[in-house]
Amino acid sequence: MSKNIKLVIGSTRQNRVGKSIASWIEDKLANNSTITLETIDLKEENLPIMDSPIPPAYAAVDTEAAKAWSRKIRTADGFIFLTPEYNRSIPASLKNALDYLVTEWKDKPAIIVSYGYIDGGKNATSHLQDVLDWLKVRHGKVSVAIKLQQDMFNEAGAFVDIDLSLSNYSEDLMEALKQLTADKEPELSVAIH
Repeated sequence: MSKNIKLVIGSTRQNRVGKSIASWIEDKLANNSTITLETIDLKEENLPIMDSPIPPAYAAVDTEAAKAWSRKIRTADGFIFLTPEYNRSIPASLKNALDYLVTEWKDKPAIIVSYGYIDGGKNATSHLQDVLDWLKVRHGKVSVAIKLQQDMFNEAGAFVDIDLSLSNYSEDLMEALKQLTADKEPELSVAIH
């Protein structure tokens, strides 16, 4: 039986490369019979800033947006969080999406795919791991840190050849996926690149 894995695109900004990297991940996992992959683009979700008077840890957020978000996340067997590194952390859109829910995340496995120019988003990974730990999400010891370089992109900011640019990360992605779909609890997380 295949596992329902949600690929969450954390960036919502204009001209983001996250959507292209998500498509690359979809292509790499297209023939994998152990998972059913659904991509969730936070830009399309358009969750308002969470402003509940009571934190979700004590009472579910009861707005229509929160209820729809809860239904979508509740059906997942695990997650791939795709995050850029903004100012040495994760984007506000991803933190906001995580903050809406508590029980829906609990005890589900996840892997992190980060990207950035300096070190592939390792600080974003570290901050996201802290948040996931608090939410009791089981993230594995393998994560993927994609180091971007200017020569990967054309003048319009799109990848010249995404398969060539990210070819060094295919093996890391497959190794992380093994942990995500394993039936045992993953070990502590460390980034590889």
